[in-house]
Amino acid sequence: MSKATKRINVAYGKIYAMGDSGLDYMDKHCELDAELMQHFYDETLATLSKAQRKELAEQLETVLADAAFDLEVF
Repeated sequence: MSKATKRINVAYGKIYAMGDSGLDYMDKHCELDAELMQHFYDETLATLSKAQRKELAEQLETVLADAAFDLEVF
């Protein structure tokens, strides 16, 4: 498993652990590329380039950071 794939799994796991509010927040987050995220759901991350996996990891980490702040503050 690549480093970026591990980052994706960790970030998604933390968002998932936030429950419905975390998942709803992720679905509505403008930084998240839905087409890239579909590869996560379809378990086809290995078909993405290293750059695409890194991009998705960064997007999910941004969503996680934003959600942790926004959902806690509001």
